[in-house]
Amino acid sequence: MDSETVSVFLPNREDCYKRLRRARFGATVACVHCGSGEVIKKGTTGKDAQQYYCNNCETYFNDLTGTLFEHHKFPIEELFYMLKETRSVPTAQIARDLDRDYEAVLNFVHEIQERCNDVADITLSDVCEADEIYVTAGEKDIEQESPRERGLSKRDEEPFNETNRQS
Repeated sequence: MDSETVSVFLPNREDCYKRLRRARFGATVACVHCGSGEVIKKGTTGKDAQQYYCNNCETYFNDLTGTLFEHHKFPIEELFYMLKETRSVPTAQIARDLDRDYEAVLNFVHEIQERCNDVADITLSDVCEADEIYVTAGEKDIEQESPRERGLSKRDEEPFNETNRQS
């Protein structure tokens, strides 16, 4: 995919921030440092993230503070794209699609994977459902002797021809 095609599939920047806010704070924004609801908006950051000021603990924070997206220079829509495509598209392909440095994309993908491993510590209870089970059938790694093709012979064996035939 070329970069123009990818730009069509990138999510809208404002939609990314709305989704992030909804996932983090729910209906009302609370301070990420003290948990207080006494928060007011104070402009935006260079990445267009909403910045807030907490009247309780007198600190500033923004939509990205304390998240996976906090210390990356990629635009938020590219970060969301990488997050979505990480499981189904190779990292090198993502880097080519976004016209970004492979190492930088790989570092972000590794960070995603580390965060996902933290989630793996959750234990499930009650009823769990799973779709699709793949059962291997057959015996893998067991070599079967294949029949020889016409005209081929085993090593140290004379090829068969009319002159070797004994009458």
